[in-house]
Amino acid sequence: MKRWVYMVVAVVFLAGGLLSIALAGPEMVKIENKYTKRLKKPVTFTHKKHAVTYKIACTECHHEWKKQERKQPQKCAACHKEKKEGKKLGLKRAYHKNCQGCHKALKAQGKKTGPTTKCSGCHPRKK
Repeated sequence: MKRWVYMVVAVVFLAGGLLSIALAGPEMVKIENKYTKRLKKPVTFTHKKHAVTYKIACTECHHEWKKQERKQPQKCAACHKEKKEGKKLGLKRAYHKNCQGCHKALKAQGKKTGPTTKCSGCHPRKK
């Protein structure tokens, strides 16, 4: 019986810790693109909704983040540069692969998801 109680307490603390990290993140995230000559605006999405409502683990997007080493995860551009470097994906491809990959996987499972293929679904046109 004691083991079960300890397990429940551990799960509650873990869930609370993850929730506090998610809530500490920004409400909205604006992915500023460096491709200013394009006709599309940067992507804006709700970080809080992805983290809290959809319960997406931080490491799904911040895949190199190790909380023990750094309190806040780095932005994608810290590792993924505009142009492809060595084995790393370029910034634009990293965003598209991560975001579209997740949305397409949800769509394939028949689940409600955000845009998957149409550029203007994420990138509003510049006026």
